[in-house]
Amino acid sequence: MSYSLEQLQQASRLFFDLLRRKVISLDDPAATECLQDAGAYDALQYVAKEGGCRVMNSGQRLHLLVNPLGSVFATNFTQLKNKYSRIERKAHLHTINIIILVFLAEMDQDETHFKPGQDSMSYIQIADQVSSLFQVWIQMDEDGRFSKQWQLDIQAMNKVWTSLYMQTKSQEESDLLSRGAGSRIGLIHEGMKILEEEHLVFISDNEKRIFPRDELYERMRYLYHDVDRYKELKALIGRTLAEKEGVIHATD
Repeated sequence: MSYSLEQLQQASRLFFDLLRRKVISLDDPAATECLQDAGAYDALQYVAKEGGCRVMNSGQRLHLLVNPLGSVFATNFTQLKNKYSRIERKAHLHTINIIILVFLAEMDQDETHFKPGQDSMSYIQIADQVSSLFQVWIQMDEDGRFSKQWQLDIQAMNKVWTSLYMQTKSQEESDLLSRGAGSRIGLIHEGMKILEEEHLVFISDNEKRIFPRDELYERMRYLYHDVDRYKELKALIGRTLAEKEGVIHATD
């Protein structure tokens, strides 16, 4: 399909605006202009595809999604390490992925559970859940079969997690969110900052809590729910935490 110069200009303006802002409301003049012209919107998808990206329309906003492979905008580990200076090796990055999944699993319950502005998790809650996961998983991974089954380096991630110190609740309440490299809360904050920079969450410094934005729920509905790996790990996290909680109550 051929595009006019005007359509390509509209598409390019919106594409680079999306690169900068990540998410744009459909009410935004830049989005409205492009969406009113089917050819310009087609050109937007073409430009995104050529860059190894795609544009997701949630009905409320446009999201720019970068393909993990084959994209000129994909962030490899070296770039991520430079951006997030506390991530010293891949095991840290893998641990951050688990931290993010714990938060997503808690927020991603069902459609009626989505309550933007009300749902949230504290840093302490996330730390407790991550600790519970590794306590169970490390016991199940004595022979390495659990790691192989789930393609997770449990031993390396647990080593990272247990090497970090954990603040008490009183220390957390009186401290700032920017922590040292040796802190579990600090590593959690790195993970939440990744989501914040994608405009998916709001971090409340005063409340020491992470609040999901509408944009995060849209990603869940229109992207994550179609990703088998996400669904499998989310279910694994849910089962592990439920079983752990059941064992604790059984011993009370």
